[in-house]
Amino acid sequence: MNRANPGVNLPALRGHNAALVLDLLRGAGEAGISRLELAERTGLTPQAVSKITARLRAEGLAAEAGRRASTGGKPRTVLRLVPEAGHAVGLHLDRDELTAVLVDLTGTVVAERHAPLAFAAGAEAVVETAAGEVRGLLA
Repeated sequence: MNRANPGVNLPALRGHNAALVLDLLRGAGEAGISRLELAERTGLTPQAVSKITARLRAEGLAAEAGRRASTGGKPRTVLRLVPEAGHAVGLHLDRDELTAVLVDLTGTVVAERHAPLAFAAGAEAVVETAAGEVRGLLA
């Protein structure tokens, strides 16, 4: 009997697994976390975690944060997130004010801007105000 294989979206699965690892790195802070701990907490195999962390290190998103004593064998290498490796912009629009923030990968606010906002001026004016504040953050 020939069963159809529904297939797996491997790029989506890789992205999901990388997001799991990044979230644990973010939560570990400066102290970092070992690959073995990442494997235990995500349920991924140590080999999968090694591949993911190698990719994250190559992209500059993760870095070594030292070594920890092991319960047996060689000391464990600890990895940490590199907060400045990426940023995100957040916008909050109130009735009369726009707040724009730039955050690093840990969610720490790096820069913040405020501007008066007039919803009555129309969508185009609101979008232009938002775009101007984002440009100001990135400058």
